[in-house]
Amino acid sequence: MAIVGLRVVPTKGFLLELKRRIEIIKEGYRLLSMKRDELTSRLMELLEHYKAVKKEVMGRAEKIVTRFREIYALLGPETIDANASINRGVLDIDVLPLSIMGILVPTVKALREVSVKNLFGPVIREIVYDLVELFQDMIKVTEIEMKIELLATDLERTNRIVNALEKIIIPEMESVAKYIEDMLEEEGLEEFLRVKLIRNIIVARRGE
Repeated sequence: MAIVGLRVVPTKGFLLELKRRIEIIKEGYRLLSMKRDELTSRLMELLEHYKAVKKEVMGRAEKIVTRFREIYALLGPETIDANASINRGVLDIDVLPLSIMGILVPTVKALREVSVKNLFGPVIREIVYDLVELFQDMIKVTEIEMKIELLATDLERTNRIVNALEKIIIPEMESVAKYIEDMLEEEGLEEFLRVKLIRNIIVARRGE
């Protein structure tokens, strides 16, 4: 008989070691269960936050598109194209790791933002400012999406381990421990009866 990569030896020493391992695995199971519950809670909070942020950003995006159509109709394609070709600099960002319960998730930090000051006329300037802000918010939405994906992946992995420990590994190890205990008890009883039988024979012979 084998279990978890170990060859089962029905001895007291092996039984003690097996019970020690069972307790260690149970403690690991308890900690992983706590991690799973906390990850679930964090993920639910992130999802609610994501829904609210995305709804707000998409609502503003629709308003900006509507406003852009009005400006496009007012100024014409040539003016819009001329303003679109203006060099606005480069957006420079850095992606930093953030640890959530030991899981590294990305955090986006803007090192240098696109400059639009004094580059456009009064009609276009307002919508350009709105677009810059919208773009930054869309980066934040993407950041939240990545956090959700990474936490969900780790939660799935943790849940598989917890289920395996709960339904397979721990019950199997406890079953083997019980099997060894029963064997040792049976061997102890046989030894007791054997010793008693020998003692009775010795006593009987002495009485002859």
